Amino acid sequence: MNLMSLRKRSLAAVEPDVSLWRWRIFENDDGLKRLVGYDFLDQGCVSSALISFNQKAMRAQSSDGLTYQLVGKPGGFWEVVDVWDSRFDFNGGGGMTKDVTEEMLTKLAGHDDA
Repeated sequence: MNLMSLRKRSLAAVEPDVSLWRWRIFENDDGLKRLVGYDFLDQGCVSSALISFNQKAMRAQSSDGLTYQLVGKPGGFWEVVDVWDSRFDFNGGGGMTKDVTEEMLTKLAGHDDA
């Protein structure tokens, strides 16, 4: 591991790469879950596939190595669906999608990581 990736990894443990407001968790028919929300510039974001989610810390790690800090409670479905649609064209690449936010929060209640 080179010094730059080691530094990025240690910084990610302290400071997230992206803070998301009005966030939700969506799952494609491929079974992969992704965060959808808005960053501090109010720009829509869709994460790569999630590899971990810590409900206690409200942090998630995506498969591209980014760490997301989830700020506040989840936003409404209709607040983020346009962001999702702009990333995944339902007629071409996104497949079926469902909102699993409440399911994930309920399922993980009492667990530190899943």
